[in-house]
Amino acid sequence: MKIYMGAEIRNVAVVGHGDAGKTSLVSAMLFDAGVTPRLGRVDEGTTVTDYDEDEIERKITMHTALAHLEWKGTKINLLDTPGYQAFIHDARGAMRVA
Repeated sequence: MKIYMGAEIRNVAVVGHGDAGKTSLVSAMLFDAGVTPRLGRVDEGTTVTDYDEDEIERKITMHTALAHLEWKGTKINLLDTPGYQAFIHDARGAMRVA
């Protein structure tokens, strides 16, 4: 596993309202970077960041999930956040980290 220096790491919180496409965006980024062999889909329950049974069943993100990729020598940590008011505490925590 490669060790990254601080200047080579980016933390990105993907934030927006419910059903804005945050999880789909993260899935597309992971696929485009070659992290996953196929594009994950929320409606199929195949995304990397929605892995909890409740999230898959409801087709919404309920907890912030971390995924990472490497792009042009930079490690990018992606924080896929929930978009609904009931789960706002998770999104706030992700914004503090990013």
